[in-house]
Amino acid sequence: MPVERGSTLDEILDRGALIIPIEFLDHPDTGAPPEMYRNPETGEAEGVAPRVGAMIASDLGVELEIVETLWPDQIPALLDRKVDLLPKHTLIPQRALQLEFVTGRLMQIRITCQVPAERAYEGIESMHREGLRIGVWHGSSNRDVAERFFPEANIVDASNPTRLLLDGSVDAIVGDAVTRRYLELNPELALLREPDGALVILSREYNKVSIRPGDPKFLNWLNSWCDYRAAQGDIEDLCETWWESFMADRE
Repeated sequence: MPVERGSTLDEILDRGALIIPIEFLDHPDTGAPPEMYRNPETGEAEGVAPRVGAMIASDLGVELEIVETLWPDQIPALLDRKVDLLPKHTLIPQRALQLEFVTGRLMQIRITCQVPAERAYEGIESMHREGLRIGVWHGSSNRDVAERFFPEANIVDASNPTRLLLDGSVDAIVGDAVTRRYLELNPELALLREPDGALVILSREYNKVSIRPGDPKFLNWLNSWCDYRAAQGDIEDLCETWWESFMADRE
């Protein structure tokens, strides 16, 4: 017989700690998005994901415990009960078959194409060609977007798709959260635009907090938490002001 478990909310309160997974990226000064990184001076976790986790932990009256986990391993870690929640994953219908997402939204993610700068104004039609190779960040839902728009392309998962584009191993990157600093540091690359200058945006999606399915007590608390933090202006300050101030694809 399967073992019956109580709510993860009760487990967190009994433990005195909220456990979340984080794959730390480079500091935003290097061009990485401000999602999850360590302060180079203090070593403390910073960025959207750690801050969301810290706010949830604070409002629960518990400590925050971060488990370093590669992005492709985070959903399995949640389903295996190694962590309590995912602080920011993009809501797509396929993921909603595995996870339950809170109703409140975090930042909007815009999926764009990065190409060599000399091809920046060739438009999306230029991507429909035989033998196209597209890089995506490993474990990212951007693979689904790339496959939907470019079904004949060869999709390559990588921990550093930028390197693949710079060395010619792929022809383009389908990705999100491209910062102005990233483009400054990589002048050989650009976001794909139509010949009239309109930015090509393949998809607009939202990041959300998510948990294992079948835990209404925890989900109800998190929905209430999102409503409270939104009313306080914390979500807007973090995700619509601070986050957007980094973005090169801001419209």
